[in-house]
Amino acid sequence: MSTRIIAACILWISIVTAIVLAGCSKETVPSQGAAAALTADADALPDGLRLRRDDARQRIWVLGLDDVRVYDARSKRLVRQVALPGWSVARSICYPDMVLDSSGSAIISSNAQATLWRVDGDTFELTVREIRMHEKEQWDVGFGALAFAADGALFGLTSLGGSLWRIDVGAGSAHLVRLKPSVLNVCDLTNQLLNDIEGSVKP
Repeated sequence: MSTRIIAACILWISIVTAIVLAGCSKETVPSQGAAAALTADADALPDGLRLRRDDARQRIWVLGLDDVRVYDARSKRLVRQVALPGWSVARSICYPDMVLDSSGSAIISSNAQATLWRVDGDTFELTVREIRMHEKEQWDVGFGALAFAADGALFGLTSLGGSLWRIDVGAGSAHLVRLKPSVLNVCDLTNQLLNDIEGSVKP
């Protein structure tokens, strides 16, 4: 084999290796990263995943790029891994979110589409619900933040524009909460923020 052919082969191998490594760094979640993060207190992990704690049931929920993993909080043992078919994530906008309801089930948003995924806290059964955004059906946007209000109502912030919506998961619908003035330009929606803006909601 000539020197030129050998050099060409080495060059092609280098290029392919670089492409594979670049793809892995963007699309793949290191398995050790999530496990190591279980001891962290942050709600959002450095690679954009979400971590939620269920202290009542001693569980930790970790949202990955294409699945959600449930760990035992005491042993850090993986209890269940649930794939999220059809779930998508858009870059350069607010990340998707995950919240736990009173039953210990997870509700997961996409920041690219108005759809919610629910993982039952007991059976780990997955249900998918498309959300109709009343009066804004033409909007092609998802929710970048979710939070439950004190009365149990679910609210979501759109991943672009930061508009606030009251979501009825059972009915598959959401209604715009009109604020005066608009106070939302964030990627996080907390109970405290919901309390702070309560007086700004138009009657």
